[in-house]
Amino acid sequence: MKRAIAVAVVAAGIAGCQGMAAKIARLDVGTQRDEVIERLGRPDSDRSIVGYEVLNWFDRRPGRFSFSHKDYTVVLKDGKVVQFGPGLIRRDGKTSLQIETGDP
Repeated sequence: MKRAIAVAVVAAGIAGCQGMAAKIARLDVGTQRDEVIERLGRPDSDRSIVGYEVLNWFDRRPGRFSFSHKDYTVVLKDGKVVQFGPGLIRRDGKTSLQIETGDP
């Protein structure tokens, strides 16, 4: 019985590992806001910046030696996706935004 429970927990953990990255990879520019929420679930934050709506999901997982995370951002204009991917948003000029991954 304990083995079956352990296998179920490991299977759920593995399924969660591909979670957000796999889901966000299926988005396309032009996807409607409602479809984004349906695919990714409720965002952890939702705000408006210079005429864009910015949705964030914080994918946090405890690791063996550290608490790793990868944040995902979807930028909408007029209710449609214009940018999406891993990273957080920053202003790129007066009227534009850029998802910054933190990678060099």
